[in-house]
Amino acid sequence: MLSLLLSHQWKETTRSSVWQKNLAVNLVLGFFMLLMLLYVVMLGFFLDKILNYMFPGKETLAMINGGLLFYFMIDLALRFFMQELPVLGIQPYLHLPVGKSKLVNFVLWKSVTSLFNFLPLFLFIPFAVKTLPAVYGTTGTCMWVLGVFLLTLVNNFITMYVKRQLVEKPLVTFGFLAAVIGLAVADYFNLISLSTASRYFFNALGTQPVWVLVPLVLLVAVYVLNFNFLISHTYPEEMRVNKASKVGDSAEIGFLQRFGELGTLIGLELRLIQRHKRPRSVVIMSIFFLAYGFVFYMNKVYTDGFAMMIFPGIFMTGFMMMSYGQFVPGWQSAHFDALLTKRLSPYTFFLAKYWLFVPASVVAYLVTLLYGLLPEVGGKIMLINTACFLYNIGINTFVVLFMSTFNKKRIDLSKSASFNWQGVGASQFILMLPILLGPILIYLPFNLLGQPYWGVAALGVLGILGFIFHKQLLGLVVKRFNAQKYEIAAGFRQA
Repeated sequence: MLSLLLSHQWKETTRSSVWQKNLAVNLVLGFFMLLMLLYVVMLGFFLDKILNYMFPGKETLAMINGGLLFYFMIDLALRFFMQELPVLGIQPYLHLPVGKSKLVNFVLWKSVTSLFNFLPLFLFIPFAVKTLPAVYGTTGTCMWVLGVFLLTLVNNFITMYVKRQLVEKPLVTFGFLAAVIGLAVADYFNLISLSTASRYFFNALGTQPVWVLVPLVLLVAVYVLNFNFLISHTYPEEMRVNKASKVGDSAEIGFLQRFGELGTLIGLELRLIQRHKRPRSVVIMSIFFLAYGFVFYMNKVYTDGFAMMIFPGIFMTGFMMMSYGQFVPGWQSAHFDALLTKRLSPYTFFLAKYWLFVPASVVAYLVTLLYGLLPEVGGKIMLINTACFLYNIGINTFVVLFMSTFNKKRIDLSKSASFNWQGVGASQFILMLPILLGPILIYLPFNLLGQPYWGVAALGVLGILGFIFHKQLLGLVVKRFNAQKYEIAAGFRQA
């Protein structure tokens, strides 16, 4: 059965219409991947010397053991955004005498071939072979490497489960992410010591091989969790295509219906985000970037003045609007021609985008107020972030929407979110200049006059004025869009 499924997967790939087109690209990517793996092996071989140079006087093995737990947390975050979920067209097999458990096991073990699962081996095996036998002996070294590899597979199956739950039960995913972030925050404020726990556990792997049962049990547990989830979603009646619902129906988000056509458009946008990987990953990444303040607020060099604190304030309270809005209307490129034939007002189209961005900025702003709990700089952070939030919803939102009318690159929502550069053009890079530099340029004259608080107030006042006159500002966006909509449509038709 395994050889049969592998044969079917190979035929499905090679018989694809884009196989020949992607072959040359994959060969080039394969070459650079091998080159990258070579660099990883060299890094692992010289890891002890690099650490001794960077942290003289500290024991190398203690630093490695103490940092491995953080490595796996970072690995988990990267996998969440970049690792592809293994798939198998399972429906054609369901009416055949093939056990569903075999199909599900094939899908699960297919994920083991991911490059993410082998990077730790290329990194830590050279280090282990060079350094650990003198400390743990041969058996201890093997158990240490085995424990690291088992935890890598644990991360692999946790990622699969959490990403699949994002569609079924998004609260499970957000709860898991909140727990990981909570651990990192607790460690930062010295409420717990993850490095101490990590050092104890990985040292125990080398000295007491029985500890390898811990990652082994975890691996079995997350594997069974994934198996049960997939086996419960392989019934034919669950895969049956439902009858087509009314176009534009937003029944899934009932309260939006009271807003008429505007609510319908917002509901469709939310469902687009929910159902497709790339827009969903953009939104999820904006949640992670709410922790960006720790990079700035924990360094007194950045918190002495106001100018440097404006940057994270703009970035955190408006990241979703910037990252998602820069591809408007590219998200609708597949059916953009159909939109032009509908009795849909361009003003309503962009107004729906605006009222999608404003609540997202409100939520991000409320979360950033937690930085106000930081000693000494908390009050300043709350003041600046409030002004930046108002500036984002009153000015930057319209800058994003106006610049989006220059976007003529098609986006295929069926493509993966990882390493996907579709829709990226010069307008995306130019967009960041007025968004990030604009508030700084407004603040600087007041700072030069010795009135920094007036500069912060100016940002807030401009934002309030922009919010009050949002209809007029949206009118400018619509005017530009009407002049360019046929050129945009022509660009979206190009493959």
